[in-house]
Amino acid sequence: MNNSEYQEPLNLTETVDTKQKVADSEIHRTDRTVITDTIEEALNEGGKDDRSFAPMAWTNPVSGNSGTITSLMSVDKTGSIAGCTDFVTSANTVGGVRAYQGRSCPDTNHKMKIVQLAPFQVDAAPAQ
Repeated sequence: MNNSEYQEPLNLTETVDTKQKVADSEIHRTDRTVITDTIEEALNEGGKDDRSFAPMAWTNPVSGNSGTITSLMSVDKTGSIAGCTDFVTSANTVGGVRAYQGRSCPDTNHKMKIVQLAPFQVDAAPAQ
């Protein structure tokens, strides 16, 4: 039996080929807003001392996703990344629970925005 309308199904598991695309597909745009709002709130309440931050939960009622920001570290450099904060967060999504590492920086209106986000990798830590 030969059916000319038959199409081979796409293998969608191989379409995501980079860490950023994985993060983009699992962490909804509105999740990113909730995460940055949580970071901003912690920075405003806790000052600039990274050691004073306790884990912070975030929940997005729009996507149903949630997580916990477990680490914040200010990036003390001049230039384009001044005022940025590196973070580690868990994310409980439809795809499962994963850890992510990212960077949030102030935009031109001084509102924090996620500029980097990827699945967490232990070996991604800088060598000392």
